[in-house]
Amino acid sequence: MKYMLRILCVLLAATLLPTGALATSAKVNSGSARLYSSDSTSASSVALEKGLSATVKSVSGDWAKVSIKGVTGYVPVKYLNTSSRTTVYTSKSTHVYKSASSSSDKVSVEANTKLYVVGVSGDYLRVQNSNGSKTGYVPSSDVSRSKSSLVKKSVSGSSSSWKSKVVKLNWYDGGSSVLDTGDYGYIYDIDSGVTVKIKRMGGHSHADCEPATAADTAKLKKIAGGSFSWDCIPVILHAGGKYVACSINTMPHGDQTISDNGYDGQFCLHMVGSKTHGSDSVNESHQSAIDKAYNWAH
Repeated sequence: MKYMLRILCVLLAATLLPTGALATSAKVNSGSARLYSSDSTSASSVALEKGLSATVKSVSGDWAKVSIKGVTGYVPVKYLNTSSRTTVYTSKSTHVYKSASSSSDKVSVEANTKLYVVGVSGDYLRVQNSNGSKTGYVPSSDVSRSKSSLVKKSVSGSSSSWKSKVVKLNWYDGGSSVLDTGDYGYIYDIDSGVTVKIKRMGGHSHADCEPATAADTAKLKKIAGGSFSWDCIPVILHAGGKYVACSINTMPHGDQTISDNGYDGQFCLHMVGSKTHGSDSVNESHQSAIDKAYNWAH
């Protein structure tokens, strides 16, 4: 992916990186690339071989001013790959957008998510995940050069520090917004003390969730006693700065949005007053488990 000198200006403005931390070298990634005398495809040009090394002098819009074998000209940035990427971390819970606009489709990411800068567009950085399979845009004000040590990432550790904060929330009276669709949170099993990172992937009458990673799937199975089931399990949800008494089942079913977590589907997370999909009614077993989770905390 393209990674140009213009990134330097944006990152320096955000006080992210020292000048020397950014490379300006790139390689031609296509045999269709040409070196133009100006930033226009109607200008005179010469063909470039794939794999040629280029020194990037500046970037403006879709064009990069480069030097190749001592010759200076212009190449569309889509024909340039970088030899290195800059690592940044989200400084708070934020979103990665499909385009450089807050009105575009988005996915939520938690604080301290590792990303790689591969481009820039206005106030947004173009970023990739670790394996380069997903690309999007994050506000440059929402990232930093290093992880934040102040971000509390789970409900692990001594439960005595947060048990008194556990509440019961009605799903239809504020509960549904604690963990928004696409956001990540944590569930704490009151019996085993195991914490599982989860993502809410949907749900209207309750939250449809999935384990965040394969490791979290293994923890979910441990909570379930070694085999996924429809049994109701009392848990504490930590999300949105709140600790909420909830109930889950662990049986994978329906759709999924995470393909590499080893969990074929979703599971249900219930709060006070939430309803099941099939019967569209409040499930008493889930409500009893919610009471158990709350009473455990108090």
